[in-house]
Amino acid sequence: MFKTALANLRAHKARMLLSSITVLLGVGFVAGTLIFTDSIQQSFFDSFARQAKNVDAAVTPAGSLQVSSAESPKDKKTVSPAALDAVRNLPDVASAEGRLLGPAPVLDKNGKVVKEYGNTGIGIGFPTDAALGYFGFSSGRAPAGPADIVLDKSTAEDRHFALGDQVTVIDHGDQRETFRLVGIFDTSTDKTYATQSVVGFDTATALRVTGVTGYDQIAVRAKSGVSQDHLVTELKDLPVLDGSGDTFYTGAQLQTALANAATGYTQDFGTFLLVFAIIAALVSALVIQNTFQILVAQRARELALLRCVGATRRQVFGSTLIEAFVFGLLASVAGFFAGIGLSRGLALLLNAAGLNLPTDHLVVKTSAALYSIGLGLLLTVGSALLPARAATRVAPVQALSSQLGETRVTRKAGRVRVTVGLVLAAVGIAVGYLGMQNQDRSTGFLVLTGGAMVTFVGVLALGPVIVSPVIRVLGWLPGRLLGSTARLATANAARNPRRVAATTAALTIGLTLVTMFTVVTSSIKASATDSIKQHYPFDYQVVAEPDRSVPADMVAKLKALPELGPVAAQYEGRATVNGQTEQTGAMDAAGYHTLINPIMKQGSISDVVPGTVGLQDNQLASLHTAVGQTVTVAAQDGSTLKLKVVAVYQDSGIGMPEAAVSVADFARLFPAQGPAAVSILAKPGVTSAASRAVIEATVAGDPLLTVDSVADYKNQLNSSLDQILALFTAMLGLAILIALIGIANTLSLSVLERTRESALLRALGLTKQQLRRMLMLEAMLMAVLGVSLGIMMGGGFGWALVHLVAKATGVGSLAIPYTQLLIYVVAGALAGVLAAVIPARRAARQTVAAAITEA
Repeated sequence: MFKTALANLRAHKARMLLSSITVLLGVGFVAGTLIFTDSIQQSFFDSFARQAKNVDAAVTPAGSLQVSSAESPKDKKTVSPAALDAVRNLPDVASAEGRLLGPAPVLDKNGKVVKEYGNTGIGIGFPTDAALGYFGFSSGRAPAGPADIVLDKSTAEDRHFALGDQVTVIDHGDQRETFRLVGIFDTSTDKTYATQSVVGFDTATALRVTGVTGYDQIAVRAKSGVSQDHLVTELKDLPVLDGSGDTFYTGAQLQTALANAATGYTQDFGTFLLVFAIIAALVSALVIQNTFQILVAQRARELALLRCVGATRRQVFGSTLIEAFVFGLLASVAGFFAGIGLSRGLALLLNAAGLNLPTDHLVVKTSAALYSIGLGLLLTVGSALLPARAATRVAPVQALSSQLGETRVTRKAGRVRVTVGLVLAAVGIAVGYLGMQNQDRSTGFLVLTGGAMVTFVGVLALGPVIVSPVIRVLGWLPGRLLGSTARLATANAARNPRRVAATTAALTIGLTLVTMFTVVTSSIKASATDSIKQHYPFDYQVVAEPDRSVPADMVAKLKALPELGPVAAQYEGRATVNGQTEQTGAMDAAGYHTLINPIMKQGSISDVVPGTVGLQDNQLASLHTAVGQTVTVAAQDGSTLKLKVVAVYQDSGIGMPEAAVSVADFARLFPAQGPAAVSILAKPGVTSAASRAVIEATVAGDPLLTVDSVADYKNQLNSSLDQILALFTAMLGLAILIALIGIANTLSLSVLERTRESALLRALGLTKQQLRRMLMLEAMLMAVLGVSLGIMMGGGFGWALVHLVAKATGVGSLAIPYTQLLIYVVAGALAGVLAAVIPARRAARQTVAAAITEA
């Protein structure tokens, strides 16, 4: 039977071509994801591992590993400069360097702060020992004195800086300092320095400019013959480091830790991509199962002849599975090699979406080949099990049938299937409803997702019941407009509901997910717009760069502008509330209810006066407090206040801190800290252009201040959401493409089995053009059916998610993007027509006489 199976594959290779493409694409996506993840992981590892180059021992603050800019210089833990001096004096140390990183905004040649993705620049210290450096220079040299500066290659090229130019940096005291550019270095794929400009100084100058009080890491190089373990022991014995709580690494341990960090960067991201890849693979499995079902039905007489000449049921079953195995193996191997190219396409797509991922490595592991090819075989052979079982039921007497290769399968869903489908749909809806009512967003989401999946399976099970009436409804208008050709197409699409349901299921899956994401993103936009309008009605904000403040005289100037209405300074800091670190803020009292109007749960925000505090509702439990009780608030300098809780407001994600105090109490907690931002409302009657112009003119002399508007925020939010939706749609695009290939494949096989029927229609007067049109309309109806079901279910799931968030948070507006959904329907119809072009041309090419005499 093995030879018979191979002979069948050779004989019907044309019929399997489109099916093999679906396997190739599904496996290719999985392989491409695995290869891409391995590649960026290697890039991150190489980037991180550079910090361990030539390092025999390292000292880092407790809980820290890398040189990092994640924290403010005021908050970050560091290793003291005294420790570096002590390390350098050890007899077994060849050299030791303090590595540090902190804020260092750079001004371009027009005097504006250089920003990349909204981030200002960072400054780093370059070592005097070149062996402990981890950046390569594309031109120039490392800084050798306090007047030298080096700049990253990307910023130098974008801002047109060249060696010898003067570069101005704003230090931690907001003073401008000018340096001479002596080198341009390449940060390569280092994630620590992505999306921001990087300047380098000698170590002493870096400490002074950034305001960092110590080092993120001390890197040590041992003298010849000194082991790494021995060197670490000596470091631990230093009095200045003994009991400091700092972490010690040998060079090998540092490299291992950095490798683990690189894995952490990519693991979640790889899982995210793999979810979409598996969706595409499962869609291809649906197409394969449908293909084998059709082929088994078409080869009924051939299978019956095998039974007549002695083939047992087991042999027929095995022969079908052998065909699936060989077919799956060839397609999966081809898919793996296609995945190598697809991995590069994924990199281009994700970087176009602004993710800025490294693409300088291509890593193809044996495990990626085994996993992807194994998955392809599993899905292919698994998809062939039910068709193979159906093949064993073909009776030998069917060899006497006069209908060669033609099928008239019109069976609808059986009672058991309908009952199971109804039960699953009902249970899924009930579970989903329970999830929607849950006050806990995380738990509610999990329950709702489970209910949605069960409902979806139920609807797919009911597909054969749904197909015929929906097809008739969809075909009514084309029938009225295009006459008998369209009515024939409608009848053909509806006469085999089980086949059509199986064919369109794959497309329904893709469109359900796309529609759900579309509805959710549209609702987020609408909810944000409503929330801003109701609770944050200011027009503008003047925002200081991180770790900076808006000068007091600037606040006074803004308040004095006649074009402006209410102007209120906002303050931000981090304080300890009842032993727990909280984002703490304050606002001029004039701003409450006019510039910010939070969603109150208890009390009023106006009740927050000296001696009192307002808290977010989600902080009460962890702080073990309630309205009317007193909390202890401590600043970093040790000063404390006893404040009474008088107000509770909702966490809306923007605008309000975790703890709100009065401006007077904030000044007691943070005496040296000025406003982080100033919120502004234009005076009635003043145009947006005029009000913004006077604000920008007022702050123009301070490069560390930025003017943002509510319109800017909305545009940024909309742009980000559109980008996310485009990314999700692109990730699901391959699954949708596979589904459309499935429609083309089904239609191609239907054309073969309906050869004599098509010839009879031609003999009765149907022209070639009408035959092509009929087949295209049939494909269009199937595509629109899949799209319509996907939109209905995706819209329902999207509505349920929005309702869940609104129920749990009190904020949420449902927005149905009707235009976008209509575009999906039209695009689906056009895609269906395109999918039918080749099958329709093939059907029209055959002559009437040849088709009738074919036997």
